[in-house]
Amino acid sequence: MSISPDDTLYRIFEEHLHSGLYDDQPPEVFVNDVVDYYLKKLNTSGHIPYRMRKVLQIDLIQDVLDMLRTKIYGHYGIAEYNRIRKARNS
Repeated sequence: MSISPDDTLYRIFEEHLHSGLYDDQPPEVFVNDVVDYYLKKLNTSGHIPYRMRKVLQIDLIQDVLDMLRTKIYGHYGIAEYNRIRKARNS
């Protein structure tokens, strides 16, 4: 998976990840929130046919889960990743 800086899904992913709201949540909650927010953004700029929505949602869930695993690799979870990221930036 190649990610460009203009990728809307990746920007939403980063915003949610760095928000700190998911530090105490299971990864599934994070992934579902990112996907739901992205689908809402897509619906504002166009129309997703109903018969394609579920297929797209499943694909997006897998993509976001892969991005999360890659991003926090080596950490125990989102909370530890954010704690270390904030410490490095301070």
